[in-house]
Amino acid sequence: MPKISVVSPVYGCCASLNDLYVRLKDALSTISEDFEIIFVNDASPDDSWNTIKELVAQDDRVKGINLSRNFGQHKAIAAGLEHTQGDWVVVMDCDLQDRPEDIVKLYNKAQEGYD
Repeated sequence: MPKISVVSPVYGCCASLNDLYVRLKDALSTISEDFEIIFVNDASPDDSWNTIKELVAQDDRVKGINLSRNFGQHKAIAAGLEHTQGDWVVVMDCDLQDRPEDIVKLYNKAQEGYD
């Protein structure tokens, strides 16, 4: 089974992190149990880092990176990408504007030979 990595830069989305985690876990589990979720805290002004630490403590497939200051979304993504181990990597915002369930559709299309 392929290993899938999801990188999510986090800024101001503490309220959505638990829901994002559950939806990612449920969606990714339909493809493989071998996945990782990497949350990169970009010095979020809310309680995001504590929420990330709680998720890391409850599931060893979750990793947290805590940036020392706000570097911006692109640098946060780059930091997360440096730590991925997956054969397939998805970058997803933490605010749930994109549906985690769509990862399954994208993966299935890739298995059909689409880029």
